[in-house]
Amino acid sequence: MAEARRGSPGLRAGLLVAAGVLAGAGVFLMRTAPRPEPLAAAGEVAALRRVATRAVQAVEVRPRVEIAGVLESRRSVELFAETRGSVIELGAEELDRVAAGQLLVEIDPLLAEVAVESAAASLVRRESELALARSHLARRRSLAERGVASESDLEDAENAEKVAAAVLRESRAELRRARDDLSKKTIVAPFAGVLRSFPVEVGEYLREGEQLAELLDLSTARATIALSDREVVAVRAGQRVEVVVEAYPGEKFEGRILRVGAAADSVTKKFPIQVELPNAQARLLPGMVARVVLDLGESSPRTVIPRDATVDEFGLRFAYVIRAEGEGDRLVARRRRLAVRPMPFRPADFEVMAGLVEGEEIAVTGVRELRDGERVLRENGKSSRVRDAPTANGGAR
Repeated sequence: MAEARRGSPGLRAGLLVAAGVLAGAGVFLMRTAPRPEPLAAAGEVAALRRVATRAVQAVEVRPRVEIAGVLESRRSVELFAETRGSVIELGAEELDRVAAGQLLVEIDPLLAEVAVESAAASLVRRESELALARSHLARRRSLAERGVASESDLEDAENAEKVAAAVLRESRAELRRARDDLSKKTIVAPFAGVLRSFPVEVGEYLREGEQLAELLDLSTARATIALSDREVVAVRAGQRVEVVVEAYPGEKFEGRILRVGAAADSVTKKFPIQVELPNAQARLLPGMVARVVLDLGESSPRTVIPRDATVDEFGLRFAYVIRAEGEGDRLVARRRRLAVRPMPFRPADFEVMAGLVEGEEIAVTGVRELRDGERVLRENGKSSRVRDAPTANGGAR
């Protein structure tokens, strides 16, 4: 016990030393620990709305646009049998290229030839009967003038002459009908083109109204595109266009606007524009996908901003200008009224006429949630730049 009491002063001294060390460490940690003010500021920064921005500047805009379309033939026609009979000869096959006037189908003409001969013989007989009736009428008139023939005999002669003349007209019509039927036994191509379908075989019996072939005229290729009311006023018939066909990468074809629709489609509310391209070698085939490039003039500097960077309120357009204000150059969004107008062929952009100055910075995301005077933080800490030149020069559809 005496030894334990003698050791207690040393233990107390050790405890005092340890307490002093802990106290010193606490003082050191308090002095080096972050202050609460910076932590609060960091939380405030995290709560700020982040927006992507864009610098306002004039860019060179060329009124040029690409619109996709599908190539069509200049014209197409479906050929039908106009008479009946058996096929005795074919002058082409399906998918063949044919010349204008080339034989396609020949139907057995035997019965038609017999009908023509019969009608011709009947015509000769009717002409003879009419000549006889007219001679008989002349004699009756001569006798009536001398008082030898009665009035009734003269009337009978006149009536016989009229009947013979009518029968002769019927015979002539019958001969024309027989000759027309004979001509329809031979079917030729009405113009040069390609037979897209030709489901006819030798020996097949055809009936009137039966489809024989579909012929496409490939001398020129055409494509129909659609433009809005703001776009259609910028084009005209005869205007030169450039066409790129996906089947021929790297190759460009020159065409022209053939027709400009005078009325919008009732469903799409767009105006049809027909483009025509020379196709002497028949390389441009119906169904190929093409892009029509419309170049509407020289490039000019314009201030262009995305439509989504603006807010529409009661017909007025506003944008949010991002600028530094107050202590520490804090970024603030300020609402600015703009004067803008739509750009032909670029539905996603506006041209700024007034309200923005080159070099200013505007918000391009989250603009519908922003409020005037709200503090913001740039997304990724920097502003976005102007879009690539192809987009600035035109749009594609």
